[in-house]
Amino acid sequence: MQTTSTREFGPDFVLNLDDPTFVTNPYPTYKWLREQAPVYHWRPRGDAIVFTRHKDVRALLLDRRFSNDYRVWEFAQNTSAWPPEHAEYKKMMDNGLFGLADADHTRVRRLVSGAFTPRAAERMRGEIQKAVDDIIAENVKGDRANLTSVTEPLPMRVISDMLKIPDDKRAEFRAFGLAVIRASITFNKPEELFALIAPMPRWLQMIRELIADRRQHLLEDDLLSTLITAQDSGSKLTEDEMISLIQALITAGSDTTVHAANWALHSLLRHPDQLALLRADPSLIRNTIEESLRYDLFGKGGIPKFAKEELEFAGQKVRKGQMVIPFVTAALHDPEVFPEPERFDIRRDVSQTIAFGAGQHFCLGAALARQELDLVVGTLVQRFPKMKLLGEPEFQPHPIMRAMSKLEVSLG
Repeated sequence: MQTTSTREFGPDFVLNLDDPTFVTNPYPTYKWLREQAPVYHWRPRGDAIVFTRHKDVRALLLDRRFSNDYRVWEFAQNTSAWPPEHAEYKKMMDNGLFGLADADHTRVRRLVSGAFTPRAAERMRGEIQKAVDDIIAENVKGDRANLTSVTEPLPMRVISDMLKIPDDKRAEFRAFGLAVIRASITFNKPEELFALIAPMPRWLQMIRELIADRRQHLLEDDLLSTLITAQDSGSKLTEDEMISLIQALITAGSDTTVHAANWALHSLLRHPDQLALLRADPSLIRNTIEESLRYDLFGKGGIPKFAKEELEFAGQKVRKGQMVIPFVTAALHDPEVFPEPERFDIRRDVSQTIAFGAGQHFCLGAALARQELDLVVGTLVQRFPKMKLLGEPEFQPHPIMRAMSKLEVSLG
């Protein structure tokens, strides 16, 4: 990890997630926040409160007095005044796992959790491996490669396989996912949001047609058929809840896995000793993935939460509706939990990781993401034993992630 400071820290410091130096290496900033401002008031973000110490971040993730529902925010936009053409998008977001009330959130997770267990992910191992092999064959030729050309297509292909999406619809699914990722950022201006979701009626109609067709022709080992037939004590998913789950799977399960794979490969290639360990013992791949997520997580901070009532947390008074942000990325470098946090060690004890969250909003697709990461990173490492970095990665603008656009390597 680079040791140079991103900027001069002090009483006038203002957190800027888009600073190119921060994107390249945010860890000096996280260290200063943990040590000097562990409860940081982020004025440009509506006086949001940022927490960076592991004990506070984990406690915040588990605290039911906070909601992930953006409508609880004291500065939430009045969506009732939205143009009518965006009503269906609003309904989709309101029915999403983050938007549901606690009881409905629990009910929906219970209905679909069986499709996202480690055992279910293991059943997909062969299918995912084939996708990895095909993508490498399509995109890696000659003695150098851009690894993002391998990582970027994989999650969307896996999700499309899980849903048995027809080939002629897959490009539309990707476009839908990218739009919703950007549209879901809390800080979008209304005009920016409406421009992003302008094609949404067409995409949502496509999904409704897919659901209607699948109702008539249920398939085996098909997530969409599972969502249609899922029952628990007579409870079923509504069509709106199904669409919201599909949207969440595409967005949360696509972009995040791409960036996680890129940063895992980057960390390994910058630490030849650890890369050699993994090549000598491929069984270390799962711990390697967990350590890479701890060491250099792709997010810039954390997912905002909102106080459901006036309260006190970690000695800080919080207004009803105030935004609080658990900076998971900073917590994963807290030396009180992870000794020598700047050291990349694929044999480290990572049992205290919170890279996939905690509590009721623990990542539903964590097992699937781990399986994809195991296979894409493990395959590239073993298949190209002379792979080396060619310079530093290039980045693309992204509101919440440190998103690589290029990660070039020589293959030897």
